[in-house]
Amino acid sequence: MLRSLPYIALAAAAIAACLLGISWLMSVWLGRHLGFGELAVACVLLLIVLGGVLSVRRSRSRRKIEDMRDSALW
Repeated sequence: MLRSLPYIALAAAAIAACLLGISWLMSVWLGRHLGFGELAVACVLLLIVLGGVLSVRRSRSRRKIEDMRDSALW
């Protein structure tokens, strides 16, 4: 758990920065600020994207380790 804590903090900071950027862009484009529901939807979408990226990264890392182990056995 402690090893993944920096990644969780980094993800939270990235989500906050993305939400701030999205709200600023939408306020400029629409001429109004985003509502709470719109920010919640954006947060959920960002979490889904982040989960997908982390899943792909972990599977690549796992495959790389398995390939290294298999090549060491031969």
